[in-house]
Amino acid sequence: MKCFYFHLVFCILFFLSAYGQENKVFTVAPLGKSIYEGVFTGNGLLGTMTYSDIGRARIDIGRTDVYDHRINMESALFDKARLPIGHFELLLPGYTQKAWGNMDYLRAEATAYYEQNGGVTQVKTVSFAEEDLIYIEISTTDGERSNLQWKGEKAKSSRWNFGHAKKPEQYTENPEGYEIKRLNVEAYVQPLLAGGGYTLAYKKISDEYKDIYLVTVSYSQSSEAHIAEAIQKINDVDINSLSRRFESHKKWWKDYYDHSSLSVPDNRLQQFYNMQLYKLACATRFNKPAIDLQGPWTSNTPWPAYWNNLNVQLTYSPTFAANHLHITESLIRMIDRNVDNLVKNVPEQYRYNSAAIGRSSSPDMISPVYLQKGVNKEEWEDGEKELGNLTWMLHSYYQYYRYSMDSAAYDRLFPLLKRAINYYIHLLEKDERGNYHIAVRTYSPEYAKAYAYDTNYDLSILRWGLKTLIALDNERSGMDAQDLLWVDVLKNIRPYPQDSNGFMIAKDLPYAESHRHYSHLMMIYPFYDINWDQVENHDLIMKSISHWQSKPGALQGYSFSGVASMYAMMGRGDLSLKALNVLLDKYVKVNTLYAETGPVIETPLAAMASIQEMVLQYWNGYVRVFPAIPVMWENVSFERFLTDGAFLISAKREFGKTVEIRVESQHTGKVGIQHDMQNMKIRIAGKGEVLRNEKGKVELWLEKSAQAIFSIN
Repeated sequence: MKCFYFHLVFCILFFLSAYGQENKVFTVAPLGKSIYEGVFTGNGLLGTMTYSDIGRARIDIGRTDVYDHRINMESALFDKARLPIGHFELLLPGYTQKAWGNMDYLRAEATAYYEQNGGVTQVKTVSFAEEDLIYIEISTTDGERSNLQWKGEKAKSSRWNFGHAKKPEQYTENPEGYEIKRLNVEAYVQPLLAGGGYTLAYKKISDEYKDIYLVTVSYSQSSEAHIAEAIQKINDVDINSLSRRFESHKKWWKDYYDHSSLSVPDNRLQQFYNMQLYKLACATRFNKPAIDLQGPWTSNTPWPAYWNNLNVQLTYSPTFAANHLHITESLIRMIDRNVDNLVKNVPEQYRYNSAAIGRSSSPDMISPVYLQKGVNKEEWEDGEKELGNLTWMLHSYYQYYRYSMDSAAYDRLFPLLKRAINYYIHLLEKDERGNYHIAVRTYSPEYAKAYAYDTNYDLSILRWGLKTLIALDNERSGMDAQDLLWVDVLKNIRPYPQDSNGFMIAKDLPYAESHRHYSHLMMIYPFYDINWDQVENHDLIMKSISHWQSKPGALQGYSFSGVASMYAMMGRGDLSLKALNVLLDKYVKVNTLYAETGPVIETPLAAMASIQEMVLQYWNGYVRVFPAIPVMWENVSFERFLTDGAFLISAKREFGKTVEIRVESQHTGKVGIQHDMQNMKIRIAGKGEVLRNEKGKVELWLEKSAQAIFSIN
């Protein structure tokens, strides 16, 4: 009778979770055999991924900062690689007829269901929001007890598993991991050759209906303290404290979602957007490691590191509008910690005033760029010839500053951006026409044979960096010693190379082969140097985008998030939506992860930014409200989106017309709003004034905490 009652309650709860809460539950059905078909949790450091294996449930455990850290390395992708930890296996009591999973992203809980012979095994996971503790709960309709088995994985870069990867000639493997038991705690200890190591510790607590496993992972680069730390952490947790932990966990996530919201009349896109918001906070926090290509969910991958020529930048792109700068801070802190290494990445003769970063790195950001005037060596790796990666990364830092108006961020950003641009300046020469050009061959990311002069990748990044330095200098004194040089270079830099098909890859290098990266189009997006306000450039923009997309062979997921953002800049919401639907139909996995050989986290997050840009953009001095709404989207709204100047914007669109815009100032200053409202009136609550009000454009000055409300008469 007890089993029948439990089975009935279980089924009712499942029905409610799967169907009664559809606005906050994302379902993965069927549950598959890889991380792309699993359900996941994370707390910015630890994470779980639950999916299926043959006759088993599998729960992967990850910790984002577990990297090898050898000093005298031959290759960072092997000697300083992200390391897998391992997984739990649960032997299921019978043949699995169906398996599915739910992610309740408001509660930040994942539950996997395995149906066998009429019974159901439920595996629930939670990564507690405010402490490094994972909760795993296992229950069955027939009351059978569970027995999780830990399987540690070899502490070795998974890049070894890929034949195309160039491997180091000399490599000593890390020692084997081993298991120990102390008190009531089981532990798996993995020493590292470079020092320190990591420990996974867990214990089991059972009651009448379920088994609970409490899990943690500790990590150290210098000592064996991780062993005692992990064991003590688990030993100190008792079942009576779990309810308090769950309440704290739920409150953290509620507060997180209260920062902003978006509502669109497209359920698939809405659920996708919500999942990316969930994914961001699973993957990092302000005081946690920056997001690499995997987040907390490790898998067999050739990419066990940070990629600095697109991936990092796209990963953080949605954090700004979503009003989650505390997420962005994990990237900002990684940059701030490693300024000395960024300086050491450039050739010695430039280190007194320059900095850079190559294609890929570990969290220490050591990744040399070898470009030197008068020296062009073919044996350098392509990623060691990428000049613009750091400056592009500082575009994210600049947005962080402008969206927060934090003066301390300005103080750190300005000198580092000067260093990044100084490296460019060292490599410039003037031609016979008086135009500055880059006098060394650099590499345009992802394009075959793109070791060339004056790549559009570099020219667009350099122009953005120069304009930004001038603007930053003008915010303060306008007296920097290099200001006149920046103005001169910006005025006289060579034009972007172009031909009859639009923008080229580089001088003397047309776009002739399919190319997934939009490195040659970055003057259009994300920098808006060539933009839709410039009527004279409409044809150039359209030709360039069409020619890029006309060669589909090498296009990948972020090719479609990128073009969706470009269409949004043009105000073409239907084309943006079409591109995003191609992305979701063809590339995004069932649980919204994404893969190119291995997991690469950035593309779905870039698509989240593309969705934001359909409803809110900032460029060319104006915040653009509902700039690219598809025709079929009659009712759209967003709350507390963040924009340049630390202004919070909320807006509502009903029956195809914008009916309200609210602007809230978090920092005294001016803001320009571009809108499509008719017969509009403006009311200001607090201290502020309307500086300009023309058709479709309003300029305001608002004191901190003041609000401007636009409404229709």
